[in-house]
Amino acid sequence: MSQANVEIVQAAFQAYERADMEGVLRLCDEHVEITQAVEVPGVSRHQYGHAGVLEAFALWPEQWDDFRIDILRISDAGDQVIVTTLQRGRGKASGVQVETAFSFLFSIRAGKITEWRIFMREAEALEAAGLVE
Repeated sequence: MSQANVEIVQAAFQAYERADMEGVLRLCDEHVEITQAVEVPGVSRHQYGHAGVLEAFALWPEQWDDFRIDILRISDAGDQVIVTTLQRGRGKASGVQVETAFSFLFSIRAGKITEWRIFMREAEALEAAGLVE
């Protein structure tokens, strides 16, 4: 089951890279809950449902040119999957190149992403998954 969960999350990232938002939504439960990292300014801390997924995806990348996400690690945690990424882009307004690490904790039930939590540090995602005391 857990390898299947990893594949679901990988498929969501691949769909996002292709700009296939319908593909991303097919992998998310209609009641998915998203929690943004507390450190990210100017965004709502929570989004819900498919509309929330679209909102969450629109918040960050629209501020950047040449935006991309590189997956550094994917960790299987049973019903959860942790993804550690490096996100890069050039600020649309400033032109400044920025590189930031984000970690995601996805909960999977019945083959769908039901919860998606975003962290600025991998250790926080590991702790939230119960993998660190």
